[in-house]
Amino acid sequence: MKKLLTERFQELAGIKPLYTEKADPGKVDPQRFPQKLSAIDKEKATKYSDDGDFDGEKEDDIIPVSKGSYATSILKPSQSSMEINKALAFAIHMMSKTHPFTDGPGGDLNAFISSDNYIMDGHHRWISTAMVAPKTAIEGFRVDFPGKELVAILNTLTKGEFNKAGKAATGGFDQFQEAPMKAKLEEFLAAGVWGMKPEQVQTAIEEFTGVEGEGAKDATVKKFVTNLSGMTLQAPSWANDRIDMPVIDDKEGHVKVAVDKLNTGDVDVNPPYAPAGRTADKAAVAGLTERKRLSRKVRQILRDIK
Repeated sequence: MKKLLTERFQELAGIKPLYTEKADPGKVDPQRFPQKLSAIDKEKATKYSDDGDFDGEKEDDIIPVSKGSYATSILKPSQSSMEINKALAFAIHMMSKTHPFTDGPGGDLNAFISSDNYIMDGHHRWISTAMVAPKTAIEGFRVDFPGKELVAILNTLTKGEFNKAGKAATGGFDQFQEAPMKAKLEEFLAAGVWGMKPEQVQTAIEEFTGVEGEGAKDATVKKFVTNLSGMTLQAPSWANDRIDMPVIDDKEGHVKVAVDKLNTGDVDVNPPYAPAGRTADKAAVAGLTERKRLSRKVRQILRDIK
């Protein structure tokens, strides 16, 4: 009965049945989708970001995306640029459940996570959660595409759809050793951090470790080291410098747009490709017919109830 109702719903909406095919990461052309953001041609990227609508086989460009929840410990970084100052500040606020981490460690990265568990953004929240409670769940957008190829597609959207440049960053995993973490914690205990007074930092680490007084500092650092020992603290061989990685800004609404474009096959990921002579007309694409807009909405509803 449910199948019949679904098929009838699709028929009335004027759409085809749900897509069963999806993009093949093995068919992503590295010449068309360079790994580095700086290597991407903006004009071509703008065209490719919409050409999935015009290649005659939309199903071959779909990259399924859905909300997912993961144990922090199974996630892996797609970059090594992380700053101990920011990460430890996050961790202290997670311990004390103070703004912006009133729910403690974990939470929603609002970022993409590849099929092989690489996070595309939100690295500081991830590593801070690992320092405090590595078994805690972290949420994000689960993408049915491996990390290496996903970076290339998201970089195309970064430049072609969102007109964003890369972000410079400093730091690395070498900071997350006992000595650097202890030195930074001592700074926070002396001067406070992000609105927290030194005595509040002291209270946070005492509650975190169950150790009072001076011993709480060493106990905290030891616990950080133990918690991080089970984490992958190495970027993959295909990772770029931060400046050449995607910039999909949730605050600007870009994550939602990217999710929709991946889910509906807008990016011309796999061959056959749209005709080379077709120029990307952003106004035309933005003004898709009401029927097509409804079709997309119905497909999303049916995915949700499937």
